Amino acid sequence: MTDYTKLAPASTDSRDSTLVIREVIPGMVTFSLPFARYSTLPIGGRTTAVNLGDKGLFVYVSHPLTDATKEALKALGGEVKWLVTPDGEHGMNIKAWADAFPNAQPIGVSRFAKEKPDVKWAGLFGAGGETKQYGFEPEITLHQCSAHRNDELMAIHHPSGTLMEGDMIFNLPPTEQYSRSHLPLLFRLLGSGSWMSPGGAIHDRMIGGAVSDHELAKKELAPVFAAKWDRMIPCHGEVIESGGRAAWDMVWGKYKT
Repeated sequence: MTDYTKLAPASTDSRDSTLVIREVIPGMVTFSLPFARYSTLPIGGRTTAVNLGDKGLFVYVSHPLTDATKEALKALGGEVKWLVTPDGEHGMNIKAWADAFPNAQPIGVSRFAKEKPDVKWAGLFGAGGETKQYGFEPEITLHQCSAHRNDELMAIHHPSGTLMEGDMIFNLPPTEQYSRSHLPLLFRLLGSGSWMSPGGAIHDRMIGGAVSDHELAKKELAPVFAAKWDRMIPCHGEVIESGGRAAWDMVWGKYKT
């Protein structure tokens, strides 16, 4: 496996000093770094990039684009062809990515038509984007859950059985994401009790409260239940290398038809 930590050039971007670049499997790299919701609650942030061979690079965009990120993407190989936002709350960095990779196709959800009009969207789910073919199929499929208040847009990489998701499931504490920074002791202690990971009372109550239309959620989540996958890469918290499907069923199983 490539050691991506040795590829980052000297950077003037302070975020690179806390960025963790890791090869999950050959051809799949994560970019993890500290992020605090409301500048208070440390939940971490993560982007995932997947090399689809001759097709190019698929990037599930969450974190800010940095020098070290660009260098790692070059090492991963191929042209950046797709930039997918995990949900309606993860669009804060998409403009910088779209500007840096003008030949890539930015894909998001319908609210970005008004919130991010300066991005040349290739498709917006909920506004016709769900009917298009983008070129990463069938290796990767996108699945919208508009029933979730954040309007989620999940991605499944079928060859590796990997689900990438934004706010459908948290898996705190964000140990990897804060491994080059400092996670306050209070949150390390709270995390040790799994209060904000699948099966935790607060986690499951919070996640369950994010769905407004239960019947719509059942319909939208059916393809995710039908797909074969077990690794889960969340934007917030630890990657679940195996057992991701069990964690998913624990939280979302009530919506299985």
